[in-house]
Amino acid sequence: MKFEQHGKEVINLEIKYNPFEFAESNLFKRLSNIYGYVKENKPEIYDELIEKVSQKIKLLPKKDFFTNKSKVIERIAQCNYLLENQDSVIRHLNIFIDTQGITDSEYWQKNEIKIPAKNFMHSAKDLYFLYITSLVEIIGKENTIEIYKKMIDSYVRKYDTNQLNIFNDLEDMRTRVIRWVDNNPYGRVRLISTVENGRLIEICKNCEKVQYLDDFDELDGDLLYIESCYCHKPLAEM
Repeated sequence: MKFEQHGKEVINLEIKYNPFEFAESNLFKRLSNIYGYVKENKPEIYDELIEKVSQKIKLLPKKDFFTNKSKVIERIAQCNYLLENQDSVIRHLNIFIDTQGITDSEYWQKNEIKIPAKNFMHSAKDLYFLYITSLVEIIGKENTIEIYKKMIDSYVRKYDTNQLNIFNDLEDMRTRVIRWVDNNPYGRVRLISTVENGRLIEICKNCEKVQYLDDFDELDGDLLYIESCYCHKPLAEM
């Protein structure tokens, strides 16, 4: 089996993205998934989880970008479980925007913008680590890992269906992965194998997520993995 290196690392990486759409998939839908999974599968801890996270959010620096919250409420009403937790969700969105270093007008314009990758990574992960640590306090680390994996499995199968059966075979997958890595949207460098005996291997030499995990060094490595990296397993299984 032979390997080829593709991609190029980018120093001081900036991410080009649409903050309105990013909030839809990485904030509202994920919060809806977390609330829904816990309420349906662990209803006995639902209220305690919401309360713990709410208290932790209140301790974070707060800017209020929305003097008129009607537009936000109209938007979160489209996702299950968010209206009943609207105060926390709006706090989430304020922190989300503040961490990205954008303005509320940039958020509502729905245009693509560029921000430092560090801001991009922190904008969602800072919030989800509140849920992981709160779950650990309620049910312990091992149970948290088990439940959080199932939450992510549920999210991927519900919202990432565009990944299902998108490749004709491994050769097609290899061709398209190489094309994507060489276009270099995230400064990734990969070693990609030839296809042999029904196997295709991709080795990550760098990752924009891992680069900023040191900022969360107070968290357990297993929890960092679950939040930052585990999602690739159910995606690969699709």
